[in-house]
Amino acid sequence: MRKDSQPEHGPIPGLPADHTHLRRAAPRVLVVEDEMTVAMLIEDMVSELAYEVAAVVPRLEDAMRLLDGDLFDLALLDVHLGGKTVFPFAAELEAREIPFLFATAYGPRGIPAAFQAHMVLQKPFGPVELRRALVGLGGRVN
Repeated sequence: MRKDSQPEHGPIPGLPADHTHLRRAAPRVLVVEDEMTVAMLIEDMVSELAYEVAAVVPRLEDAMRLLDGDLFDLALLDVHLGGKTVFPFAAELEAREIPFLFATAYGPRGIPAAFQAHMVLQKPFGPVELRRALVGLGGRVN
């Protein structure tokens, strides 16, 4: 760790070598994912892309409890969470005008018509696809 308590990261393609000021201004991403190994991989990618991970929650109820706070700016949503779908949470995000995207192995065909306007990352995805999606949400401070 550096003195300013920001974790040290290697250079990130597309960002200046000293991107610390961008990191402090980076949007906070809520990750809603019930498979912990996948959640950990996504958390690592989000951090490496110079975004802040606001929280990782595995259940719909956990995500719903975060709605009234000011914890996150963007959300990445797994569609299926322990036998439930994330769509009630997605509807609440829409109502609050909080940008979000879906991450699912089913791709766009697994998203109901009401949410077809939202971006979908097909699992498995890598950092290039994730960065493109987060930037597409308007979640990049340049």
